[in-house]
Amino acid sequence: MNAVDAYARDVVDGRVLAGKYHRLACARHLRDRDREATAAFPYRFDLARAERFFRFAARLKHYKGEWAGRLIVLQPHQQFRLGSVFGWIHVETWLRRFRTAYNEIPRKNGKSLEAAIVALYLTFFDGEAGAEGYCVATKRKQSLIVFDDCKKLVEKSGLRSRIEILMLNLHRDATSSKLEPLGADKDSTDGLNPSIVTIDEAHAMKNRGMIDVMETAVGSRRQPLINWITTAGNDPVTPCGDQHDYACKILDQVLTDETFFAFIAHADVEDDWTLEQTWRKANPNYAVSVKPDDLRVLAAKAMHMPSAAAAFKQKRCNLWVNMIAPWLSLDGWRQAQSAWSVDELRGEPCWLGVDMSSKIDLTAVVLAFPPTLARARWRLVVWCLTPADTLDARAHRDRAPYQQWLVAPEADALTTAPLSATNCGSGLRTNPGNRIDQRVVREWVNLAATLFAVQKIGVDPWNAGNLVTELGETDGLQVVEIPQTLQQMSAPSKDFEADVLDALVDAGDNPMMTWCISNVVVQRDNKDNIYPVKKKSRGRIDPVVAALMARKLATLPGEPEAEDPVVAAA
Repeated sequence: MNAVDAYARDVVDGRVLAGKYHRLACARHLRDRDREATAAFPYRFDLARAERFFRFAARLKHYKGEWAGRLIVLQPHQQFRLGSVFGWIHVETWLRRFRTAYNEIPRKNGKSLEAAIVALYLTFFDGEAGAEGYCVATKRKQSLIVFDDCKKLVEKSGLRSRIEILMLNLHRDATSSKLEPLGADKDSTDGLNPSIVTIDEAHAMKNRGMIDVMETAVGSRRQPLINWITTAGNDPVTPCGDQHDYACKILDQVLTDETFFAFIAHADVEDDWTLEQTWRKANPNYAVSVKPDDLRVLAAKAMHMPSAAAAFKQKRCNLWVNMIAPWLSLDGWRQAQSAWSVDELRGEPCWLGVDMSSKIDLTAVVLAFPPTLARARWRLVVWCLTPADTLDARAHRDRAPYQQWLVAPEADALTTAPLSATNCGSGLRTNPGNRIDQRVVREWVNLAATLFAVQKIGVDPWNAGNLVTELGETDGLQVVEIPQTLQQMSAPSKDFEADVLDALVDAGDNPMMTWCISNVVVQRDNKDNIYPVKKKSRGRIDPVVAALMARKLATLPGEPEAEDPVVAAA
């Protein structure tokens, strides 16, 4: 077995201690190996490509510390990560699969030296004429860390005959290639055409200015790479926090992005950070570049100083110390999902929740069907509406594949099939224009009333406009206003949380609902009351809020119990 596959297998089988997302990165590789070069997965692993990079790295020399003058030896975790980045290629174009590599690893695990090797290789030895490499950070001083590593590697490894060294520039005349450091001053980066961008200590970046420029600039290259290297941060509302969340969702299989490589080495939240086993778990270079004695000294100090404890958890255990964990159990949610048709629910009693968004976002109508004698789980039918004209822009903003979640489009590319009795399954639909059309929502609710035995309809009055009056007074439906407050939402939130944990909520394996479930963050008071908070959540949660409103109505005292349709017919 080659080094990349062997390491992945060792981690998945438990022979190498690893945190959840470290393990999931390895599981992803093995899963991809099983499906490579298939119609649904047009990539294959080219071991020769990976080993070519390994040979390059093996000819470079350390320039400082205890290994100064010795040849670099890539550790197994480095072979796995770098072998994945360079080994996976498209079966038709032979171009590299991954355009972004996100490596989140604790301090002292060799990230900067590793990034320097990648930057040198892709700038000067990847066979691309006119290649441009950039080492990027919040400030020029920080960007010099990786760049200076590149300079020293050239000096100490016999590459000066090929690569000329200047103070802020490495270049090779034979290939017209160059490598330079850049601070996060986006106004100075116009006209760049990067082949490789190294983003160092990305958690320190407070805005996306430089990142957006670089992501746009690599578009003219055939196989560029944006290489993120960072430790965990302390502010989830940053570009790195967004990238961390995106990486986790890919590894959790909530989202799919075949061009994004994600690897996070970390302790798990439930681990005791004072134990040496936890340090070993979080640091893949433990006992190599990460010294156990050093960690013992730091941990002893951290046990007596809260501020030092936070730094130790963040920098040495790679935990986002201010990151609020997602609320719902993704494992429990997945266990409950199954394939079923909405036609099976015709005529059954149900309760509706309507969460009206702002005029430009996502509006959700969720139908909640309680368990019956024939099935133990709640079933959710999820209808979502969003404006068509701004769909692409919001997909980019929310980092969500809204286009993939649309129901089958009609001839007009900007609209999708309207909801009808023959097309009433869960899904995302659009209305023309750049704002939500509340008339569509009203039509959906009335359609539900003709197809199912709708008991009550819960509507958040915020952003609802005249919808409550129209549904109640004009259409004759039973509507209840449910404000999004702690008092109103705590009880159904706790019921829903318990049901999800016990795998008792089935939305028909709706991928958009799974994404929303993974986004939800709740606020708690000192009496352990909870309710979901949109501003703190890591993405859209509107269908979940609508489901909670339906759940609240379904469990109000005096509400009729669901009747098994088979028993009733008998």
